[in-house]
Amino acid sequence: MAELLGTHSYQLDPKGRISLPARFRDAFADGAVLTLGQDGCLFCFPRAEWETRAVEVHGRPISDAESRAYARMFFGKAEAVDLDGQGRLLIPQRLRAEVGIRKELVVLGVFDRMEIWDRETHERYESGHGGAYRAGTLAPGGSA
Repeated sequence: MAELLGTHSYQLDPKGRISLPARFRDAFADGAVLTLGQDGCLFCFPRAEWETRAVEVHGRPISDAESRAYARMFFGKAEAVDLDGQGRLLIPQRLRAEVGIRKELVVLGVFDRMEIWDRETHERYESGHGGAYRAGTLAPGGSA
């Protein structure tokens, strides 16, 4: 699996597409799945990673209300997409509207997935969390 890393700034073209960073394109050669992310972004999974995550979400008990709600959001908002010949990814209008993506956006590589953010939303998120990360008070799992 390719490591998706880094922060990249883009503008949507008039058709709602972005050109992926060249080093990300191989990871998405077999296709991608976009879905509603958390914290105001879209998640974009390479096809193989999507299949792993889908098994994880599908494995939650249907008898549990939170599991059903999560699966509905995760799968119900998902859409399979392919890169075009120039390495561009079409972000469907309904997903752009869902998270408020306008023209300026930020693409983050988050190891096993790519996140797509409206630039202003990302700036607010980063200003709210960046200081704690730099200070060492933001830790995986929520405890330092």
